[in-house]
Amino acid sequence: MAASKFDDTLAAIELNAARKLNWDYKEFKECFSFTVNQEAIEIAPKKIQLQESELQTLKQALLDYGFQYKKTVNDFILVFEQDVELR
Repeated sequence: MAASKFDDTLAAIELNAARKLNWDYKEFKECFSFTVNQEAIEIAPKKIQLQESELQTLKQALLDYGFQYKKTVNDFILVFEQDVELR
């Protein structure tokens, strides 16, 4: 995926996740760190502990854009990869 297209997709994912969680976008950006690693997205909560329902909502927000949950690193960082069929 081209870098600019991926950046646009990442911004849309962030907005979608904030909306689904019913959070203000600015508050959302302060609470989560999104890192792009090749065609995977790593999400690390900065200040908060997510409840299970919020975690499921965050996973769904990424599924909306063709990213699937892959793993959790150190019980903290969530890793999502783009669905192979959509690449």
